[in-house]
Amino acid sequence: MNDNAASFYIPAEIKQEAEEATLRLLPAKSKRVYEKEMVEFDNWQKKRGLGEGAITEEVLLAYFFNVEKYFWCLFNVDEIFYAEINAESIDISKYGKLTSYLKVGSRKYKTKKAKILERNQIEEFLKKADMEYLQVKVALILGVAGACRCNELTFLDISDVQDKGSYLSFTVMEEAFSVNAVEMCRKYISLRPKAAGRRFFLRYVDGKCTTQHVGINTISKTFSKVASFLGLPDPESFTGHGMRRSSATLLANAGGDITTVKRHGGWKSTTVAENYIEESLSSKMAIAEKNPGAT
Repeated sequence: MNDNAASFYIPAEIKQEAEEATLRLLPAKSKRVYEKEMVEFDNWQKKRGLGEGAITEEVLLAYFFNVEKYFWCLFNVDEIFYAEINAESIDISKYGKLTSYLKVGSRKYKTKKAKILERNQIEEFLKKADMEYLQVKVALILGVAGACRCNELTFLDISDVQDKGSYLSFTVMEEAFSVNAVEMCRKYISLRPKAAGRRFFLRYVDGKCTTQHVGINTISKTFSKVASFLGLPDPESFTGHGMRRSSATLLANAGGDITTVKRHGGWKSTTVAENYIEESLSSKMAIAEKNPGAT
C-alpha cells in the first residue's frame, strides 16, 4: 500500500458515497442553504461560459466578487461548498488569495443575532409564571442549561434527564437560578403518562401531560412566550435560537473563559463561539461598578 492516495484509482460510486457522508454532517437547515448556493454557483458558471469542473482560484475569486454574499456560510472548509469542490480533487486550502478575500468579505457581513434574555428576566419568569407555563419553564431551563438547539430539545430522550438528587444529569443544578429549577423539572416528569414514548417533551394541557409529542414549532416559540409574559417589546423577535445564545452569554458573564464556552456549546471555532456571546446589561453594569469613571 502506498500512503499517496492520489496514486490509487477511486471509483465514482466511492466518491459519491463519500460526498453523501459529508452532507450528513450538516444540520438539515444548513444543508439546504449550502445546496442552494452550489446550484447558484453552477448556474453562474454556465452563464459565464464555463464548463463543469472549470474551478480555479481565479474562477472562485470572480464568482465571489460578483455575488458578494453568504461569506458567513462559505468561508468554512468543513461546509458543503468547499466539500463539493474538494470532491473534484482541488485543494482550495492552498488558494491564498481566495482565503484572504473571503476573510475580508466575512467582516463586512453582519448577521442578525437572536435576542437573549438576562438572568434576572429568566428568574422573573420562573418565579411569576404559574403552572399553565410548566412545559415552557422546563424547556427554558433545559434549553439554557444545555445551550440546546430547538431540534435537540424536540428529540430529547427521557433517559437524558435523570434525577441525581441535587441535580439532573442534563445538567441542571438546584442553585442554577434563584428558584429551584430541578424541582420544576421533577414536577413535569412526574406528570408523564406511563404509556408515553421516549420523547422527553410531551404536550401539557390543564395541568397534565398527554402522550402527544411536542413539535419543534412549539419548542421554538419558548423564548417568544417568555418574552410575551414579561411584556418585552416585539416578543416574536425572541426566537428559539436565543436560548443557545443566552446560555453562552450567561456562562461568559459568570466568568467562563472562551475555552469553557466553546466546550459548553460544542463550538470548535473561537470566532463562532464569540458571536454567540452578547454583551449584556448586567455585565456592563458590573464593569461600571468596578470602574467609577465609566459611564
